[in-house]
Amino acid sequence: MTHDPTAACESETLAASLRSYLTETRFAFTSLTAKEATPAITHAVTAWAQASGWKAAPEATMRYIDPPRLQAGGCRTYWSPPWSAYLDLRLHREDRAPIAVEIDRADDGTAVDKLRDEALRGHPALWIRWHGALRAELPAGVARLHLPARSTRSPIRYSLAPVADTAVITHGEALSLEAREDAVNRDRRRIADEKRPTVSPYPPLIRC
Repeated sequence: MTHDPTAACESETLAASLRSYLTETRFAFTSLTAKEATPAITHAVTAWAQASGWKAAPEATMRYIDPPRLQAGGCRTYWSPPWSAYLDLRLHREDRAPIAVEIDRADDGTAVDKLRDEALRGHPALWIRWHGALRAELPAGVARLHLPARSTRSPIRYSLAPVADTAVITHGEALSLEAREDAVNRDRRRIADEKRPTVSPYPPLIRC
């Protein structure tokens, strides 16, 4: 199995660059709700992107590589994975692959799946995790920067001390070229299938 060392380390290098920027700018916050803290971090990541000469696109659409399949759940049916999803940020760089960014307070959610597929497409993938324990295993090609915020009891408020160079960065294993090629082929098949007129993003209704 062969690996692309350049693609494998770019996500980790970018995570280290972001950590350095947050350290130099002494990024921190005090007594914010979860709904306030996430936008504050998003703003800081956007500022890092702009300082690097990139354009930040919030709520950027993305497509899962695996085709949606109908699933039954109680009195409804749904597509899994969904037909479309959104990244918290997509950072566009001139003449280079865009960077996929997810920002989350917990491991729950779809961030891992979205970043996995973006990495398989050859896009650097960054997961900014703040507060809470780190439990999710990282997919190949994805780097995670942990910002250890503290919380108070009810009413819950979060605080983050100025980010230091010791803020932990972890990353998945190197992406294999075989996995990249397989993902490209699966992506092409999904795009071709979606062009068929019989495909509908709306699941059929069922009655209980």
